[in-house]
Amino acid sequence: MKSELTDHRARPRPTVADATFHYADIETLVRPRRVAVVGASNRPGSMGNSTYVNVRKHSDIESVFPVNPGSPQVCGDASYPTVSSIPGPPMDVVIILVAAEHVLDAVTDCVAAGVRHVIVLSSGFSEVGVEGVAMQEAILRTARAAGMTLYGPNSPGLANIADKVLLSMSPVAHEDVVSGPVGLVTQGGGIGRAIMQWMDLGLGIGMWASPGNAVDLDIADFIHQMLLDDRITVIAAVVEGFSDGAKFIDVAKKARAAGKPIVLMKIGRSEYGQMSAASHTASIAGDDEVADAVFEQFGVIRVNDVNELAETAALLSRISDPSRVGDICVYSFSGGTSSHAADLVGAQGLRLAEFSPQTKAVLDAHAPSFGFVDNPVDLTTRVFTDSELNRRILGEIAADPAVGSILFAMPADYADSTISVVSEAIEIVSRSDTLLVPVWMSPRHGGGFRVMVEAGMVPFASVSAAVKALGRISRWAGGGKAATGRAPRPEHKPDTDSSPVRALDYGSSRALLEPAGIRFPREVFADSAQAAVDAVAAVDRPVAVKVVADGLLHKTEVGGVRLNVRSRAEAVDAYESMCGPAGIARLGVVPSGVTVQEMIEDGVDVLVGVHDDPIFGPVLTFGTGGIYTEIERDVMHLSIPFDRKSFDTAAGKLRVWKRLTGVRGEASVDLDAVFEAVRSVATAYVANPQVSELEINPLRALRVDRGGETVALDAVIVLARP
Repeated sequence: MKSELTDHRARPRPTVADATFHYADIETLVRPRRVAVVGASNRPGSMGNSTYVNVRKHSDIESVFPVNPGSPQVCGDASYPTVSSIPGPPMDVVIILVAAEHVLDAVTDCVAAGVRHVIVLSSGFSEVGVEGVAMQEAILRTARAAGMTLYGPNSPGLANIADKVLLSMSPVAHEDVVSGPVGLVTQGGGIGRAIMQWMDLGLGIGMWASPGNAVDLDIADFIHQMLLDDRITVIAAVVEGFSDGAKFIDVAKKARAAGKPIVLMKIGRSEYGQMSAASHTASIAGDDEVADAVFEQFGVIRVNDVNELAETAALLSRISDPSRVGDICVYSFSGGTSSHAADLVGAQGLRLAEFSPQTKAVLDAHAPSFGFVDNPVDLTTRVFTDSELNRRILGEIAADPAVGSILFAMPADYADSTISVVSEAIEIVSRSDTLLVPVWMSPRHGGGFRVMVEAGMVPFASVSAAVKALGRISRWAGGGKAATGRAPRPEHKPDTDSSPVRALDYGSSRALLEPAGIRFPREVFADSAQAAVDAVAAVDRPVAVKVVADGLLHKTEVGGVRLNVRSRAEAVDAYESMCGPAGIARLGVVPSGVTVQEMIEDGVDVLVGVHDDPIFGPVLTFGTGGIYTEIERDVMHLSIPFDRKSFDTAAGKLRVWKRLTGVRGEASVDLDAVFEAVRSVATAYVANPQVSELEINPLRALRVDRGGETVALDAVIVLARP
C-alpha cells in the first residue's frame, strides 16, 4: 500500500486553477442573417409551420429558406430539397425539426453546405434511452468534426427578443415582445415558456435560450454570451443538471466580476426531483447540499420556484445599487399590512431604515396622527382624499439617503383611488435613486395593478415574496469576493461497481497526512493484550484504545473505540473485547491489533473531509465532528480551491463556530490553526489523485489557553478503484 501511495505522490492530481475554458462563438447564432428551416411545412398547427412562420414573418432576418423535398413551396416561398441545394453564401443557422432518425442525414447535409450553427428541435435522443444516445452522439461527432456548433437536441428553440430573432417552434412566440435587461436560460422548454409569459406582468427579457439536452452548447455558453451583451444586466436560469460543473463555476465567477447577478432555480432538491431531472434531460442532478454551497460560494442567487425566479430577476433588473436595498422603508395605507411587512423584514435579517431628522420632521408635521409616523409608515386611507399627502411624504422618504428601498404594499384595489396613488408613487420615486418595490396583495387586478405592469414594475403577489427577494439580493450584494481558481477535475472514473471499498488502514492514512502538516497524538501499536498493557504504561496518562482493521471506516459503530483507559485490567479488557475470539471478528471485521493513543482533552471536535462531487469536482466538508456528526448534520461545503474569507464566511454560519470562537467565558480555539489544518487536508487530497475520499473525524482544536493547536484523532482515506 505504501508503494502505491509513493508512486502516486510523484504524479499529483493536476490542478486546473489557472485553466481557461472554451466558450463557443455564437454571435451569428443569436443574430443570424441567413436561416434555413429543415422540415418547414404548409400544414397549419404543425411545428414545421409555426417554426417557419416565426422565422419568416415574425423575425428581422435578412434571408429565410424553407427546406422540404415534398413541397415545392412553403407559405408562398420556394422550397428546397436540401440545405446544400440553396444558392448563395452558407447559412448562419439551420433549424432542424424532422424525425430523430432523419436528423443525422440533415446534419450531414449541413456540413456539406458549410453551415455555421445547427439548431435541432427534434426529440427522441438521450432523453429516451440507449438508441437515442447513440443517435445523439452520431450527430455530435458529425457536427464537431466540421467545426459546426450544435444547439439541442430536444429543444424548443431560441428567442432573441432584443433583436427580434425568433428561432422557435412555439405558435405563441410572436406574442413575446417585451424586451428588457433580463437574460433567460432554461433546460426545460415548457418552464421557460412560462417565465417568458411573465412579460405580461412587465418582465423585460432580452434573450431566451433553452438548449435542451445541451449536447454541445450548454447553459454556460449562453450565460457567457449574455455577459458580453451590455443590454443584459441580470441572468435568470432554470437548471436540471450540469454537463460541466467546473465550467459553470467559471462563468459564475465571470458574472460576479461583471456585476451581473445570476438568479437560478435548480431542480433536484429531493430524490424525486433528481430522478425526474435525469429522466428528462439525461443530466446529473448532483448532491443538492453541495450545489447550494457552490452557488453561495460563487455568488449565484438560488430560488425555489418560477414566481421567485421571475420576481427576483425583475427586481434586480431595476436596481442601480444592490448594496442599499436592505435599508427598507415599509410604506402603505393599511396598519395591518405595515406591521406584517415590518415583521417579515426583521425575520429576514434586513433593516428598517432610520429616517433623517428632516424626514422625521416632515412626517410629524403632515402624517395622520392615528397612523404610523415612523417606519413602517401608514398614511391610512387619508392618502386617497389628500392629494398632496402622498407627494409630500413619499417624496421626502425617497430623497432620504438612509433609505435604499421602499416596500410599497397595496393590500386591496380601491378603483380610481388606487390608480392615483400608484401613479403618483411611481412618478415620485422615479426622480430618486431609491428602489420602489411594489406589492399587489389582492387577487383582483384592478387599474392600479395595470399601472405597475405598464411601468415595468412586475408587482409581487405577497409581502413575504417581496421581502424574501430583498433578503436574497441584500445577501448577494454583501457577499465577499469569490475564491480564486477552479476546482481540480477528478482523474479517476466515478464509482460504478459494487466491489468493497478500498480503504487505507489507520497507519497508512496517518503516513499520508503527517507530511502534509497534520499532527496526530502520540501512540503505540499493540498486537497483543500484554503489548497493550505495556503501551498504556509507556504513555503514562489516560489513553484511547482503537482497533486497527483493513477496510474498517467507522470504529465506534462496531465497538472499536475505548476511551479513558488507565489501568492494566482496563487495557486487557479493551484489547480482548476488540481483538479476542468474542470481539469484533464476529461482525466480519478482522482486526490486526489496536493503537494505544494519548488522550487529547478539552477541545472542540470538528470534521474535515474532502470528496469528489460528480458535478463540481473536489469539495471540502467542514463542521461538527465526533460521534455527533450524523446527528447534528452541522456541516458546510466549499468548492476547492477556496480562500480564508470564503472559509470563514461559510463556517461562520455553523453552530460549532460559536464553540470554536468561545462561549460563556471559554477561551476560543486558534482559528488560524484550524484553517491551516483544513487547507493542508485539501492540499493532501489534491496531491494524491488515487484518493477518492479523505476524512479526519474528529480533528480536535485545542483552546488557546491549552496551546491552540489542532490534533487529528482519527483519519479515513478511501482509494479510487483502479
